Amino acid sequence: MFAFPASCEQYIAVIFLRNYFINTTSKVDVVSVIHEINRCLRESKATEGLATVSVPAPGAGVTVVEPLPGIVDYLKEAATLFPGEGAETKNRRKEEVSVGPRIAAAMLGKTLSLPFSGGRLLLGPREEVVLVDFETEGRRREFNVQIMGEEPAAAKGPVRRR
Repeated sequence: MFAFPASCEQYIAVIFLRNYFINTTSKVDVVSVIHEINRCLRESKATEGLATVSVPAPGAGVTVVEPLPGIVDYLKEAATLFPGEGAETKNRRKEEVSVGPRIAAAMLGKTLSLPFSGGRLLLGPREEVVLVDFETEGRRREFNVQIMGEEPAAAKGPVRRR
């Protein structure tokens, strides 16, 4: 059940979407996207709500991790544990595609939604949102950040009618 706050007229609903692109290498890449998410939070002016990060193309996923060197190395190594490594199949256009990166991305998840409050993501002190690209060839990778939340309405005086 959802209840509106008593003063719901003091907030403005915000939906904000921004696309970003990064270049990846031929290895498993773990790239922090926390700065892009924080930029979207600032630009949207929303103070409370939900931030969603998604990767539209196959072969990559998003997760939250503490980006210490040892943890990132083990995350990259974990990609080799999924089945399909080295296997290929054909897509609907009869093009050869790698199976392993798609399985790893599906297991990690292509979308991540995180709450925010006071204009800040509700994460641990050293946690970051990372995009993990499992593809075996470098490419220009797109990801999207969507902010859905509330922005405090500007303080205005009472409306006077003549």
